[in-house]
Amino acid sequence: MDETKRPLKIPPEFTMYAEKNELFSLYERMIQEVIVSQPGDPLEHMINFLHRENDDVPQIVIVGPPASGKGSIARMVSKESGIHIIDTADLLTVDSEQAKQVKQCLSGEDDIPGDVLGAVVKDRISKKDCSDQGWMLVGYPKTRDQALALQRHGIFAKHVVFLEAPDMVLVERYMGKRIDPETGDIYHLTFEPPETPDVTRRIKPIDNQTEKHLRKLLLHYHRNIEGIRAAVSKGTTKIINADQPKTDVHAQVSHFLCQQARSVAPQCPRVILEGPRGSGKATQAALLAAKYGLVNVSVVELIKQAIADNSKVGNMMSTYIDKKMMVPDNIVLKCLIERLSKLDCATKGWVLRGYPRSRHQAEALSEAGYAPNRVYFLECPTDTIVERLSLRRTDPVTGGQYHLIYNPPPSLEMKRRLKTHHKDAESAVDEDVLSYDSQVEELADYYATSQNVNADQDPHTVFESIESLLVKPLPKQSLKATL
Repeated sequence: MDETKRPLKIPPEFTMYAEKNELFSLYERMIQEVIVSQPGDPLEHMINFLHRENDDVPQIVIVGPPASGKGSIARMVSKESGIHIIDTADLLTVDSEQAKQVKQCLSGEDDIPGDVLGAVVKDRISKKDCSDQGWMLVGYPKTRDQALALQRHGIFAKHVVFLEAPDMVLVERYMGKRIDPETGDIYHLTFEPPETPDVTRRIKPIDNQTEKHLRKLLLHYHRNIEGIRAAVSKGTTKIINADQPKTDVHAQVSHFLCQQARSVAPQCPRVILEGPRGSGKATQAALLAAKYGLVNVSVVELIKQAIADNSKVGNMMSTYIDKKMMVPDNIVLKCLIERLSKLDCATKGWVLRGYPRSRHQAEALSEAGYAPNRVYFLECPTDTIVERLSLRRTDPVTGGQYHLIYNPPPSLEMKRRLKTHHKDAESAVDEDVLSYDSQVEELADYYATSQNVNADQDPHTVFESIESLLVKPLPKQSLKATL
């Protein structure tokens, strides 16, 4: 059909359905699984893959020097999320020839050959507990050969945590370690003493607990750590300072594990910028549109354009505007949907400002099929907003826009003839801020995945903050959300 006769509109349900069910990510994981596994029958393998209850479980590696707290942090994460821990003791439970080789290497204090470790870990993560709840490999790889061998066996962690601490701190921690021979729990005489006298009486030093032995382990770690880091993908790693309280380390690790890796799945940004008048929504929308090609949609401009074009919706809105009445929400939404349903918005994405201003409007927009996938609240102090707006001036002769502080007029003559828009009066600005504050809490509750941005900064600094959030997938609310 000729587009000039009837403009082409893309039903929003197509994109919304694909995103809601994560179809592109599903295909990406499935193809990756087939390529890594290289099964004899790819179709049968894909069918089995789709039959899994959860194919997107956590896959984590925690590496660090001895006494850096790898085991303690892993247990805290596991307790919170149910992710299965794979450590040395767990690997020795695998019934295979490779597991016997692992035991022999450990008894002789030798490094486990990479392919042997890869085979044992692959066997372990194929078990139901790991495939259902996810896995967390703790203390491995210890060499570059082991890191590469894990990849050859198709083991790619989604998150790799490197714990770091000064050697002096590690020595102090290591020498204070004690173990409960009955339960296997680890304690520290200073940082984590036993809670009961009975446990205090029966704890004892761990095997080979000497500073000389620790120095040997640290030397081995420092020799190999750079090779390990070079072998893993940079996009999945995080270096965390372990020389701080355990709860702080756990909080940082959990925050990182909730971050999702960037995907090559196609995305169509649907961005809403919320904030009081003067917070910089128009500036940030223009910057996003210029860099990423998004369609810059302003509800105020849409209304003005519809009235200027004498369209049916425009004539309906002009009736209310002429009487200085608020345009009903259903008419504004109809005007907005006409714009968002056009081909450019459906293919390029859009950045919307000026709407919604209430929870009711937000619900109506979602029900119409145009729910955003990014919502940013621009936060700015009232004093800053008043300064930005109340000092704006317009030249009635040239139409130029000025600000008495940030963009002053070039001459005294021009300054004398500048005018202030009635909406920029301090009293009007205060009223706008109060109106926004009365609705923002309900809006933030409705958009649960919304993110806050400090807008009391240079515009380009604000843009960098928004951009850093936009290019990354939304973080999961908690590790349990992955299971």
